[in-house]
Amino acid sequence: MTMKRRAKALKRRLLKIAACLGAGILLFFTGYTIAGQIAAPPETQLIESLPTLLAEQESVVQGPEMLADPAGALAWLLENLIATEPTLSVEQSTRVITNPQISWKQVRLKGGTCDVKALTEVLESSRKALIQDFNYLLLVNSDPSRGNLNFLMIDGFEAVVIANFVVVDFKSPVEPESNRPQLAIVIDDLGRSLESAENFASLPMSLTFAVFPKLYNSCKVARYFIDRKCDILLHMPMEPRDYPAQDPGPGALFRGMSETQIRRVFVECLEFLPGIIGVNNHMGSCLTADEQKMAQVMDILKGRNLFFLDSRTIANSVAYKSAIAAGIPALQRDVFLDNDRDVDEIVEQLQVLIEIAKIKRSAIGIGHPYPETLKALTLLPKIAESAGVEIVAVRKLLNGDSGLRLHTDQVS
Repeated sequence: MTMKRRAKALKRRLLKIAACLGAGILLFFTGYTIAGQIAAPPETQLIESLPTLLAEQESVVQGPEMLADPAGALAWLLENLIATEPTLSVEQSTRVITNPQISWKQVRLKGGTCDVKALTEVLESSRKALIQDFNYLLLVNSDPSRGNLNFLMIDGFEAVVIANFVVVDFKSPVEPESNRPQLAIVIDDLGRSLESAENFASLPMSLTFAVFPKLYNSCKVARYFIDRKCDILLHMPMEPRDYPAQDPGPGALFRGMSETQIRRVFVECLEFLPGIIGVNNHMGSCLTADEQKMAQVMDILKGRNLFFLDSRTIANSVAYKSAIAAGIPALQRDVFLDNDRDVDEIVEQLQVLIEIAKIKRSAIGIGHPYPETLKALTLLPKIAESAGVEIVAVRKLLNGDSGLRLHTDQVS
């Protein structure tokens, strides 16, 4: 592939990353020691010298050619860092964390006497060569007063975050809770069982609950949450791509409906549940990809003092964009927590959510009323506290200038 085509690919991929991470990626570089605040994966090994690292990269050759390969470019950066600070040891995880179009490998540098300023200068001097000659974007932030150094290297052609989270040994002060990254958890598919509502409402954290309309227990479940000052969303059923194999349930919106029909059904659902502060979609992979229909939905939602959370059940959803265009406060889901109903896998997804929150400064995970999800969430407060992340209600992630004024008798 020519360098020109790689440059174009870089721009396309960076735009996708920017759309996914939003403006929050600029706030990633606040001096957090990210890798040091999560549990190290079991397959981590300590590499005392760079030659050992390079020996494991059998395809990497010496000289500039090595930078054409992401692993080689990372090894080249590490070589420069270790040449500047020989006391550094490299701890490289063999685990790659993935999330929709993005994956990253954790790398840590440790050294008790590291000169953070000198290491920062090495990374800064490498930036120009990486972007101009090899299309790697390098973002660097350091905080010598805390002993922290972070770098993010993006291969635009592959759209992969190859390396980040450089950490040096240092006793850094605890960041005030008000400045911590924030994550929010939404529990979908509620309204069938009051017992499920009780189980999740008893968890010691601020959760947001999305309740189906028009089920036998929907109003009873909604009132239960209202009594406990929990936040409620209308979990609005919408047409999936594989309908009728998958039925979104009563009160659903379909692509074949006229604007009048959509208005009638949506208004009925909005007025069915008491105490809602927002709406998110249930299923909807067909409807949320239709710009015309989503514009109609948002036109109905406009002026109701509600926000919209795009569950992003399909990658090309336009629901968030349509809400913003209509002037409606809006958010997007980052991670589905329990597509795999295994406690360990759900905990792993919670770790991914924490990583995203640290990069974006906020993140939203969606789970479902499964026993496995309930068990995994009992572990979240301790994990989040250890990682320096605050658990908040979804409404807390809305921009302060959103114009949304939630009723105080509906929220905690």
